[in-house]
Amino acid sequence: MLFRLLACLFLLAPAFAGTNRTIIVSAPRLDDLDLMAVDVVADVTVIGRETIERSGAASVPELLQSEANVLIRSTTGNGNDGQISMRGFGENSHLRTLVLVDGHKANRPDMGGIEWQSLPVSNIEKIEVIRGGQNVLYGNHALAGVVKITTKRGDDAGLQVDGALGSFGYRSGAISYGQAVGDADFLVGISGYASDGYRSNSTSRATLVNAGAGWFVNDTDILTLRVSGGKSHIQFPGPLTYQQMQDDPTQSSNLGDQFSDDWNALSTLLYETEREWGVARVNTGLNFRDRESTFSGIYSWNRQLGFSFGPRARFGSEDNFWMAGFDCNYDRLDVENYLDESRDIVKSWAELDRISAAPYAFAQRTFSGKTILNGGARYEYAGTDNRYVEYVANQLPPFIGPFPNPNYKNPPDVDPGKSYDGLVEKQGWSAELSVSHSLSDHLDVFAGYDRVYRYPTLDETAAYQGFPLSDPLNEDLDPETGNNFELGSKYTGREWAASLTGFYLMLGNEIAYDPVANLNRNVGATRRVGAETGLAWARAWYGASTRWTFVDARMDGGPNDGNLVPLVPWAYGTTSAWVEPVPEFRLTASYTFVSEQYQGGDEANAARKMDPYGLFGLRANVTMSDYVSLYFAVHNLFDEVYASSAYSGAYYPGSGRSFRMGITWVY
Repeated sequence: MLFRLLACLFLLAPAFAGTNRTIIVSAPRLDDLDLMAVDVVADVTVIGRETIERSGAASVPELLQSEANVLIRSTTGNGNDGQISMRGFGENSHLRTLVLVDGHKANRPDMGGIEWQSLPVSNIEKIEVIRGGQNVLYGNHALAGVVKITTKRGDDAGLQVDGALGSFGYRSGAISYGQAVGDADFLVGISGYASDGYRSNSTSRATLVNAGAGWFVNDTDILTLRVSGGKSHIQFPGPLTYQQMQDDPTQSSNLGDQFSDDWNALSTLLYETEREWGVARVNTGLNFRDRESTFSGIYSWNRQLGFSFGPRARFGSEDNFWMAGFDCNYDRLDVENYLDESRDIVKSWAELDRISAAPYAFAQRTFSGKTILNGGARYEYAGTDNRYVEYVANQLPPFIGPFPNPNYKNPPDVDPGKSYDGLVEKQGWSAELSVSHSLSDHLDVFAGYDRVYRYPTLDETAAYQGFPLSDPLNEDLDPETGNNFELGSKYTGREWAASLTGFYLMLGNEIAYDPVANLNRNVGATRRVGAETGLAWARAWYGASTRWTFVDARMDGGPNDGNLVPLVPWAYGTTSAWVEPVPEFRLTASYTFVSEQYQGGDEANAARKMDPYGLFGLRANVTMSDYVSLYFAVHNLFDEVYASSAYSGAYYPGSGRSFRMGITWVY
């Protein structure tokens, strides 16, 4: 049945969808200068600077959803946060997609999401979305895909000033300046935004400074440095019941006392060289996060440090080569949990260190200039040193109300049943083999296989965040492993573009939370069969595009055999049409649809499904001069009430109708 489906998808591909953001037989660039482009089989969406500026998007999640049809699930009702969902993953879907910022891993070592507030759209040059398993070239997290974010270079950027105002108290601004000086270029900038939020108690704000420099050492060697840092604040309005959401989706279920304050810093250094034997690069990155948060009565401080080191060399020509690389990552996490809001008494603390090391090899062979065969393999080791200390609870407070605590002890005793100190080691490997062929100048076809994997995050294995698990250190939690098959094609013509990818992903030991056992565990086998398709048509002054994802994600075996995976809609897509009667004015209409899906935690498929929803939007781009451009946008035009996420009867409403206008001045 599977192979019949894939064969049909393969044969019908030229009749189906795509845009210039479609399946391509070329990997995203490893860096800005494209010294090490690698031809691989993948469905890739490239969002360039022109598209970013025209989109009017206020955040990376907004941009990914509108321009790449990447499903985003939010719990705040704001567009500046949310989890990425690709290839049919539901709860904690963001753990299966690797996010790189200038080559450095942005994924946190715990289950927390990406700090999108620290990635202002005004400082992004390009985003590349690679769908499907990419573990060989990119390693852990790249099970469902990779999102690569490249920030701006100085070059001839000049002076740019951006500003925007919108509904719910939204305001943002950015200023940057960059230029080339001899054999070097530089860029400096500062940006900030603030929003009262669509829902009560959903305020967010962020300020970021950034700088970058590039140095062409000689004709064959290039050095690029980028640094950024800032502070952000976000409130969590909490979930609602279904009826509360229908009555008033803007209300909050708490008193505004759930929030996080974050300090973030990121630095990357890239060295590239080109020689007679081939090309090479060395990419290093360092990030720092410091978070103080209050959530559901848990008061905590969380500090994370991440380091990456990744040399890679390619030997041979661009068409025929072999490549070897090595990735090393180090993550350090320190946590303190406090007794109460005063944060005077520490009730538990944790120190966790993880180091991973992964050698890999990749090769490509081109036949007759039309057929490309490539493949590779990676081995990855991850060792985590876990140390957690929790004190005996009744010994912590010196007073109980106005009376002295008879059990008070300073220092308190360590609770041995909840504390632990141990080393957890895991190993994984991946492989891929693919072939692509150009049937004509306009039509390409491909097929590929990937063995995929993902390591558990720190808090999937260990309990230290204030949420106790039945086994505080679950050393038996194994990495997710599986097999992914893809088949597809792409057609590009003068006015039309079409693409289609069929995929079949089998996981043998997917990780999920078991509320009965109160433990994250390997729940067993799951399978995902789906298709991603797109269609684009463009004339001189008008055009349209659409991109859709269809997926059937089911559990394969166990008590819920055959049931649908929660939080996975069977269909979602984005369609847009534009007219440009004069070069100075463009009007765009868009429609986003997400089908029904089961709530998170409902593996039995017994609870009420989340309602499907469709959102309309309008945007006008106006070019006032060579230096000044404006945009006007409205989102959720008809103010539809819908849930972006839902877990066991707790609903998180998406944003209602909003307006935004912005201006860009470049000199």
